[in-house]
Amino acid sequence: MGKPIVWFVPPERVKEGIPIILEKSGFFSRTKPGKKIGIKVHFGEEGNNNHLDPELVRIAVLACSYYDLQPVVIETTSLYRGKRQRASEHIQVAYKHGFTLQSILAPIEILDGEYGEKFYTVKNAHLAQKLRYYRYIINLAHFKGHLLAGFGGVIKNLAMGLAAKAGKLAMHSTTKPYVNEEKCVSCGCCIDYCPYGAIDYFKYVARIGRRCVGCGGCIAICPNGAIKFNWDEAAESVQKKMAHYCQAVLLDREAIHFNFVLKVTPNCDCNPETEKPIIPDIGLFASFDPVACDQAAYGQTRQALEKVYPGINPEIILAEGERLGLGQREFELVAL
Repeated sequence: MGKPIVWFVPPERVKEGIPIILEKSGFFSRTKPGKKIGIKVHFGEEGNNNHLDPELVRIAVLACSYYDLQPVVIETTSLYRGKRQRASEHIQVAYKHGFTLQSILAPIEILDGEYGEKFYTVKNAHLAQKLRYYRYIINLAHFKGHLLAGFGGVIKNLAMGLAAKAGKLAMHSTTKPYVNEEKCVSCGCCIDYCPYGAIDYFKYVARIGRRCVGCGGCIAICPNGAIKFNWDEAAESVQKKMAHYCQAVLLDREAIHFNFVLKVTPNCDCNPETEKPIIPDIGLFASFDPVACDQAAYGQTRQALEKVYPGINPEIILAEGERLGLGQREFELVAL
């Protein structure tokens, strides 16, 4: 098997580069007319304006429409407390950041239910339930730093981005939720909500029992932030699990991956504040191979990211992805 191709366009040509890459790659020859195609993008947490420009999504949507596909912009709820923790509020954040129907010309669908509790399982990975309706994916990732992985690119955008809360929890923590007794006010919201009947009262404090499957919906429903997780996984474990989840997402799917190495910030777009970039804009890398795509982007940002996270080895996720057969670290770069 030969080396995978990674296409590259400089920052001043990123917008025109998207349709050029989609055409030259032959991606649309792998699709069938009339089918839904998911365009995966991160809308950014409220207060963070480093997210991708909605116009980039619009360009991808228009390219799909020429081939009689039905583009839908897809996302999932977040695990931690914030404005994107519930599907309805997540969509409002997306609209606030410019991802409206009038702007991007495609609807938004949050795939894991209102509270992130709906999932199905592939290779022990808990994926957002409605992902099963999407055979084709265009993966638009904002490449940046990440607190646990060192960087977040196309692999993370699919792994964390298309896992339901149960999957996000599995990647981040080895334990199920627990209740902070000091914050619990016995309101009963979590008990009424839990679809598995796993929560009851013990001495006027909510208690999570053995029926819990770790779906994570209760963390969103609690109005007082009393339900917590143990964020106790080492960076190495998280990276390996992300590679596994990305593999599960891509199983039996056709996907092309875009790493936008623009506004590279120290932290993920989940961070509720706008950070200053740590390097000048580099451009766009794209490939059918997610490992090669992340390797190409990381190769151009390595020195800057090592200064931000000197104790993390971001190459673990690349090595694990290659080991799993997700892709290859050696590639052929084609400049457009």
